Amino acid sequence: MITDTLQNELRERYNPDGSILRKQQLRMLEMLQYIDFVCKKHNIRYWLCSGTLLGAVRHGGFIPWDDDVDIEMLREDYKRLIKVLHEEPSSHYAVQTYQSDSDYTLPFGKLRDLHSHVIERGVAKCKYDGCWIDLFYLEKNTYSCLKLSVGLQKFFLASTGTLKGRPKFLLSFYKALLHNFSFSILRFINKLLPLKYLYHTYGVAFYKNRRLEDIFPLDEIEFEGKKFPAPVNVNGYLQRIYGDYMKLPSFDEIKTHELEIKFEEK
Repeated sequence: MITDTLQNELRERYNPDGSILRKQQLRMLEMLQYIDFVCKKHNIRYWLCSGTLLGAVRHGGFIPWDDDVDIEMLREDYKRLIKVLHEEPSSHYAVQTYQSDSDYTLPFGKLRDLHSHVIERGVAKCKYDGCWIDLFYLEKNTYSCLKLSVGLQKFFLASTGTLKGRPKFLLSFYKALLHNFSFSILRFINKLLPLKYLYHTYGVAFYKNRRLEDIFPLDEIEFEGKKFPAPVNVNGYLQRIYGDYMKLPSFDEIKTHELEIKFEEK
């Protein structure tokens, strides 16, 4: 972990107490605690991943400039989680998938806060627009199949028109053709192969693979003063994705989403 002095300097620069970003992070922390409760209640395995896990290791919580939360799970656990979130709805949160939100096209789901509204530049408006947690899921795959699936995703999305004003029937057709047909064929082919590595699901342009032995059996890690599941080999997991993950980027390299956020009282 970096020194307290450096961490305080970064906090003061990017997310001081009372700032919009810090309010967003604290709202997402509440959402993460909700996901943790649901998953433990139903014995669903998940773990902190990507920038959220990196933040836990390097900063003891959020990377000061980070504006989302990432968790991962295996495909079978993801399907169970989505089912549970639909069957046991919350008055504070909603699960967003390409099935539950007609304007949403990403292959993975998000947990959305119902008491905030996020306007993200260049992103089409969807039914749910609150602060979010990315619900990523992994399955055995190959790099070439993943690249092909991302290409198909981009092609079909482009064929439905621009981000604004896409006809609903084209979006519905695109999603059915992509998820129910194209991705299903790729998944069937991969089941016939002796695959070793886990990748993000089809259509997700994150190409770094994961190893089962780096993830299971799950451990715990502290994040913002709370304990959450984490890969058993955090160092190996993060090195595969980021290389020297303890090295801070220069201020010129730091990029955040361009967001406008409005919060409502719960």
